[in-house]
Amino acid sequence: MPQRGYFWWGLISLLGFLACTSSARAEDRVVGTYRCTSYQVDGRIGRCSSPPLILHADGCYRIWGEEGTYKVRGRWLVLSQAKKRGLGRLGPGRQISFDFTHQGKKHRVTFERQYEALPGSAFI
Repeated sequence: MPQRGYFWWGLISLLGFLACTSSARAEDRVVGTYRCTSYQVDGRIGRCSSPPLILHADGCYRIWGEEGTYKVRGRWLVLSQAKKRGLGRLGPGRQISFDFTHQGKKHRVTFERQYEALPGSAFI
């Protein structure tokens, strides 16, 4: 019977892998690593300790212990596994903001895309 569990685990892992690799190429304008630049709770600014939001070119993402796929729909970033935080709003200056309510309080977490040097480039 343990072999049956391995089969299902392997099948689920394979489907997750295929979802990332077979999805349409993500829009280049959002691909990258975003660091948290602002955190607000009920309008008050707090310390931003969120891990980075990573959007891969193959349409996969990682943040807050979640991994899944993402799509850009107009001004919105749709994360497949984001149940509590909802949609991300694409803003000016390569920013993405998430507005959500948690424990009766309004939260806004804003991320900004980090500069990434091109391979082979050097600073003088």
